[in-house]
Amino acid sequence: MHNHNYCTIVHTKTWGKPFMLNIQDTLLFILLIVFLMNFQTIVSGFVLYFWKLRDLVVRSISVDEINDSVKEIVRPQEEFLYSKGFVYKSSQVYDNVWERFNEELHTYYFYNEELDVHAFIDTTPYPGALSGSIISFTTFYESYKRATTFDCFAYNIFPSDESYVFDHYYGSYEEALESHLHDRVIEGEVISKGALSEEGAKDYQQYIINENFDEMIKRNILKKVSGGYRYLFTSAYMQYIYEGLKKYKEVKKIYASKGVKVREQQSPKEHQLYKTSEEHSLLAMLTHKPNEKSREGKIRTFLISGALFVLLFGFIGIPWTSMPIIVAVLLIHELGHYFAMKYFGYKDTSIFFIPLFGAAAKGEKEHTKPFEEYIILLAGPLPGMIISLAIGFFMLKDPSLAANTYLQEFAIMSFVLNFINLLPIYPLDGGRIVHTLVFSRYPKVQFYFFLLSLLVIIIAMLMLKSILLGLFAVALFMGINHNYNLSLLLSDLQKVQSDVSVKEKIAHYLTSNERFKKLTIDKKLLLAKEALKLLNTEVSSKLLMFSGMAFYLFLLISPFIVLFLTAPR
Repeated sequence: MHNHNYCTIVHTKTWGKPFMLNIQDTLLFILLIVFLMNFQTIVSGFVLYFWKLRDLVVRSISVDEINDSVKEIVRPQEEFLYSKGFVYKSSQVYDNVWERFNEELHTYYFYNEELDVHAFIDTTPYPGALSGSIISFTTFYESYKRATTFDCFAYNIFPSDESYVFDHYYGSYEEALESHLHDRVIEGEVISKGALSEEGAKDYQQYIINENFDEMIKRNILKKVSGGYRYLFTSAYMQYIYEGLKKYKEVKKIYASKGVKVREQQSPKEHQLYKTSEEHSLLAMLTHKPNEKSREGKIRTFLISGALFVLLFGFIGIPWTSMPIIVAVLLIHELGHYFAMKYFGYKDTSIFFIPLFGAAAKGEKEHTKPFEEYIILLAGPLPGMIISLAIGFFMLKDPSLAANTYLQEFAIMSFVLNFINLLPIYPLDGGRIVHTLVFSRYPKVQFYFFLLSLLVIIIAMLMLKSILLGLFAVALFMGINHNYNLSLLLSDLQKVQSDVSVKEKIAHYLTSNERFKKLTIDKKLLLAKEALKLLNTEVSSKLLMFSGMAFYLFLLISPFIVLFLTAPR
């Protein structure tokens, strides 16, 4: 399934005010700086806030019941543990912690009798995972406490007073095991000997899952709801997101710096650990079909994003009396996209607002045709422009309507906003129309079009001295590297001849090509999803390209033709 967003960028004459050193603009710039400095934290926190977490139940499972793809992921870790004298004991399975993901999580339990060390291999099939699975080493004490050593993963858990947790960020399981033998030497604690039974291992996994949830509730990060948990939008929650992202980046650097060392010290099979796991994880996430968001969840997102949109616009000085008109214009525009997507069979469709920018309609479809994309893009601005023209026509017929300032403002704003969104500037609707009809054949030309669009927006910002156009330009500027990588990826993939599926080709190329190796897996996933969507969209025929562009250009020049014909002689 591929995500498609059709957005409206709002422009009003109120925003064209010059830069002034007043309190309002100063606060706006401070807000902008804070937003940009914490962009990833804010966006991640906002997205995760709407994700519900399951109330997990751990079950025992035999190796024969485990999917072959899971066995392939854990094989390098298994071989490492066997080489260190560990013996396999049992396996457990439980649902993915997030409701939107269906992939089950698995745990393999091993025990080393000579060292009295318990090892757990946990699979991690979720977006952002740096590897397909991880190992943790644990020692139990007669006091019923435990010591656990992770390698680059402890930032995801919250230990209780009954546990000692260590995380040395080696990027090496061998070094982590050696450290665990030192970590567990704690004054007053006596090591408990013996392996866990199958039932005991299952109960232990259930215990640490519940313990982590309980600690997050105590820290005001989670709350218990029917059938699971939800995040609380608190300072503790944002700190949790911030620390997680910070450690994630640190771990990524460690993995990259350990690349040469791992290849030198480990066997040919073992040194493929991160590469193989990352490629499989990427492929799994591309293949994954998320559960459709509930109707209640979509309404909640719509209302919360709408409230933030109105509040932020009010903060920067947009008159409250104009707010209903702006919202109505945006809704009509997005409803056009929304109903067109529904007509063409898109799934999981919804509308939401983008504070400080506008609104968007999104939906998902496995394979799309350029004609469908073209109609969906036109379905946004056309209804608003037609409504504006209809209002203008009736105003000419009935002078009493012309005296209605609200109706007049609505007609003008609706036409201007929708016409601006038809301009051939990416990522406006007009820019995406040009891309769909013309540039989809030429990925590198598409990137140059992106740069040209950014230049136009910067010029418009300087001419209008608009703060929000500046913010929009900054957002596009931050996407330059991503769009450059996307153009290179698409150009290279078009040259690759292979019998494997498009998803497999993308996953392998992103994890094996030197150009993309250093990217984090979340950036690779974003590239992979966009590339998959574009590669699964047919190239427009020449008939559609010429006829579609002719109609599009007619829409662009028709207002000027009307003005010319109606101008007084």
